[in-house]
Amino acid sequence: MEFYKIRLAETYLLRAEAYIRKGDRPKAADDLNVLRSRAKAKPVTADRATLDYILDERVRELIMEEPRRRTLIRFGFLANSPLLVERVKKYNTKTGSNIVEKHELFPIPQKFIDANLDAKIEQNPGY
Repeated sequence: MEFYKIRLAETYLLRAEAYIRKGDRPKAADDLNVLRSRAKAKPVTADRATLDYILDERVRELIMEEPRRRTLIRFGFLANSPLLVERVKKYNTKTGSNIVEKHELFPIPQKFIDANLDAKIEQNPGY
């Protein structure tokens, strides 16, 4: 049985993200519009092509396929802000109050910490 690892739509979204991070919003909009055209959605203009817009587009395009937590952690890490915490609190009002900044990182397994004799491995903050 074959399983898809990545979809063409995700490659367009990743490239659009890269263009935005480089400051080339027109090319990012072009990539986003390939997807929006296929979905018969209204095209996005270059001035609206932002990282926030890409996060929203990823939800629309990759719902139930994307590891959302990893994506929010990656975006937040690159922006040096707790994006996972911000977005969960903003859009998930029922469980948003349970999330805290420590959730931006996963705990390091104690087994891994104990196995490293030559280096002192510190547990991630909050765990």
